[in-house]
Amino acid sequence: MPDRESAARRSIDRLVVAAALLLSLAGCGRGPAAPAPGARPNVLLITVDTLRPDHLGCYGYTRPTSRSIDTLARRGVVFRTAITAAGRTVQSFPSILTGVYPMTHGLRYEGQSYEVLGDRLTLTRVLKDHGYESFAVTQGLNVGLHRDFDMYDPDIYIDPNGKKVYLPTKSDSDATRKAAQWLRNRKRKDAPFFLWLRYNAPHWPYIAPAPYTEMFDPQYKGPHTFNEEAGPGVERGDIIFGKKRLPEREVEHAVAHYDDEVACADQATGELLSDLEAMGLLSTTLVVLTADHGESLGEHDYFFEHGAYLYEATVRVPLILSYPPSLPAGEVVAAQARTIDIVPTVLDIAGIPIPAGLQGASLLPRMLGRTTGPAPPAYSESGRNFYKENPRQYVDGVAGKWRMMRSDRFKLIMIPAKSSGPIWEFYDLQSDPGESANALGKFPAEEQALRRALLDLVAGDPSKDDRDEPPVPPGLEDDLRSLGYVGGKKP
Repeated sequence: MPDRESAARRSIDRLVVAAALLLSLAGCGRGPAAPAPGARPNVLLITVDTLRPDHLGCYGYTRPTSRSIDTLARRGVVFRTAITAAGRTVQSFPSILTGVYPMTHGLRYEGQSYEVLGDRLTLTRVLKDHGYESFAVTQGLNVGLHRDFDMYDPDIYIDPNGKKVYLPTKSDSDATRKAAQWLRNRKRKDAPFFLWLRYNAPHWPYIAPAPYTEMFDPQYKGPHTFNEEAGPGVERGDIIFGKKRLPEREVEHAVAHYDDEVACADQATGELLSDLEAMGLLSTTLVVLTADHGESLGEHDYFFEHGAYLYEATVRVPLILSYPPSLPAGEVVAAQARTIDIVPTVLDIAGIPIPAGLQGASLLPRMLGRTTGPAPPAYSESGRNFYKENPRQYVDGVAGKWRMMRSDRFKLIMIPAKSSGPIWEFYDLQSDPGESANALGKFPAEEQALRRALLDLVAGDPSKDDRDEPPVPPGLEDDLRSLGYVGGKKP
């Protein structure tokens, strides 16, 4: 194990040294320079599935999980707090690519037809209408966003010479190789590109490939129950919701496994950025790195999952933007951002008019210091309930979704209940970042403002009273089970 760990660290070190040298040669230490007249940046959107920001060095984590991402952060702007629009992949990614909340784009739970997105305007389409070539490497993800891409996640495609290229994607490094292959062989090299790359390593089960396996806790020799789908008499939901308690030492090791996977995704990120630098593209590419949601690692008795609750561990995501011609380097923004802000921000930086109807707002003025003061409130909602063991899901369907509204300092959570009104939780995140004490009634003005904003938004949800959920199709159920989303059958 120590040899494997050393090999992984040496590999990462070599990558970071090379990247740092190349970035210094690119002059990333200087202030933003004006882009060439009429030039539009290439756009690289990196999404790392299930990535918690507090497990990255640039957000204060002490384990060396993210040296490449940390290098990107030093080159650009880090939003200290960014909030996803939903705690599950199927709802979150459409919000990232459309700039609107789930109740607006319409995709609310797994098993729903992706046709609900219809002709919803996406970042891809706007960029395409302005001359961009587009490609997506999502490792099999399909949530209805494929329509507007020139090429979407192919295993086989034709290169410019007419030759078939076979590039299956079985890992994050494979995803990087596929993206680099497209960049080298794309037909319209005179046109700007939009590349969306989804890395998936941090998702459960936490089984990182070599050389990252057991990278951070090689001394542990105990069981790995946290990675098992189910056992005799024990459903995965029993572990997720704390009914089956794992030893504290095993939970610590599970966190180390999660960190192994973060390091794996970080390596793939570094490889991609190095490829861009080698092609001479990095200095003219707007890089946006974020996640669809976080991951609960035991907070609030919620283990190795996401989507059911709306506490900080699952709704906070990283958000890093780098584009040396227009954005400052090494900047940290304290005000919160939202994943629905990504679309208008990218368009603003690219000099493309922001279309009407978006619920997000451009972050460019805040990054340049032109806007100060409180950030707009951030909404998020829970995903589909897959577990009969969930003790805090009281109502089925969209009507039963947890919903929250968050300001820079406070958070209000609404939990629908079967009888009487909803259950409310209110947290002062400044004095209670772990959300351990319900402060309902202690800050009446702030609580009322968030409650009004939340209820106004929910009032416009066309599905707010829907208690029916379509059955999960058999093929999709198998896929969801492999990802740990489906436990025992609900009664």
